[in-house]
Amino acid sequence: MVLGDEGRRSETTQPAVRATRRQVGAWALSLGLGFAAQARAQGVAALDPLALQARVADPRVRRFYAQRGWMAAWSEGEAQGFLTALDGAVRHGLDGPAFRPAPARDPVQREIGLTAAALVYGEALAHGLVDPSKLGGLFTLERQRIDVALGLSQALAGGRVAEWLETLAPRDPEYQALSAEYVRLSGQVATWDGGALPTGAAISLGGQDYRVPMIAQRLFDMGYLSGPPMASQTLSRPISEAVSRLQTDNGMQATGSVGNTTIALLNSGPADRARQLVLNLERRRWLRREAPATRIDVNTAAAFYTYYHNGAVDWTARAVVGRAKRATPSLQSTFNQMVVNPPWNVPAKIAREEIFPQGPGYLRRQNMYVTEGRVVQRPGPGSALGLVKFDLRNTYAIYLHDTPSKQFFDRAARHRSHGCVRVENAVEFARHLAELYGVADRFEAVLATGETGVVSMGADIPVRLLYHTAFLDEAGAVAYRPDANGWDAKLARALGLDAPRPPPAVQEITTDPAAHLGP
Repeated sequence: MVLGDEGRRSETTQPAVRATRRQVGAWALSLGLGFAAQARAQGVAALDPLALQARVADPRVRRFYAQRGWMAAWSEGEAQGFLTALDGAVRHGLDGPAFRPAPARDPVQREIGLTAAALVYGEALAHGLVDPSKLGGLFTLERQRIDVALGLSQALAGGRVAEWLETLAPRDPEYQALSAEYVRLSGQVATWDGGALPTGAAISLGGQDYRVPMIAQRLFDMGYLSGPPMASQTLSRPISEAVSRLQTDNGMQATGSVGNTTIALLNSGPADRARQLVLNLERRRWLRREAPATRIDVNTAAAFYTYYHNGAVDWTARAVVGRAKRATPSLQSTFNQMVVNPPWNVPAKIAREEIFPQGPGYLRRQNMYVTEGRVVQRPGPGSALGLVKFDLRNTYAIYLHDTPSKQFFDRAARHRSHGCVRVENAVEFARHLAELYGVADRFEAVLATGETGVVSMGADIPVRLLYHTAFLDEAGAVAYRPDANGWDAKLARALGLDAPRPPPAVQEITTDPAAHLGP
């Protein structure tokens, strides 16, 4: 249908239809007079509001035009500006051509296509392509909430669509660094040889192996070894140190030796890393842009926590988090008190599956008793909660706490709890918070008694439990971690991407029940 046909048809409409046209015209006048005047000034083609209304099916597009009285929005200059802006989608790990509107048959279709494309792209930048609550599992992290349709309308009215799009994605230093790394790696995909290094026996410092020159070349290609690589088959100290850096960046023990897990990392080419960055850029677009200036962020993929005080990093240390079958959820909560010398009220499922089968002797050794069918572990240095619990407010029994099993903080793989977060140096961290919030004397007094007591902070401290398998380390370099929970693979499927390769097997396995004892 062309505009001329619509004009001829209006001359022969029935009275009821003409009345409807008058009502719509009055509505457009009341809601969109300002838009119409602005549109004429900006060179927007005049389109029949009824023709536009009849052709729009997408609810988001209908809401956009309803807000502006069904007035057309796109000038030629703004249309070209939007299409040019799509070239920047690569910086966000997005496929710009996929957002381009289909070729239009007529001006009405072109108008609608531009609006639909801009809304979809704007939503992708502002909120992400995937709704995390529909991926399965708990997700209570605070989301970014903005009205993209209203923002687009205002941007078009101001002649600044391209500038507005730039404001939608996160602009913090970490997002920018991951974005830059994605662009860099994407440029390497076409030239990557893709040859897989063969597996075999482990190679230690000074060891001889025919694969060493290939390993050195791959380390050089990945930026871990300054070159040119030598042809020697001896694993030299520079190569071993480069291997250690690779292992550290990927959450492994930095042994400097090359086993099959390290070979798997060396075989992860730029396409694998770029895909991992796409997933992590998407996760950050889900989040509210203004994180609380004072907060605790726990990266449950990398198993460490960071305390920010007034916007600056104040404390960081390792953590032990939930193993895959009892993964720590993506949760946001607060606490305003610390429980000192806490008992552990063992959840019924843990008691049934892991405590009772060990027999009465095990309960005695773990300082546990049964009351009204529930298992309780008495407070003390051997308690699974250690000496302090950061008492998060939520209905899921997820919180941060101390642990007597300090040895696990030295492990590269620290996914072994039942879902709660065990924090390294918990007592020292609690002391630090107590000093900041003016309750140090109260904390020390309760701690010294050995009895359970509560220390109120007098203020809420927000906590975010985040699953980021790519992030900036303390040196400001992009670091990667294996997909311990399988959540990268799930998100990749939702985005229509190839599933990431299975992560290297860096998780230590133990059959000792005490190794996993605790929330």
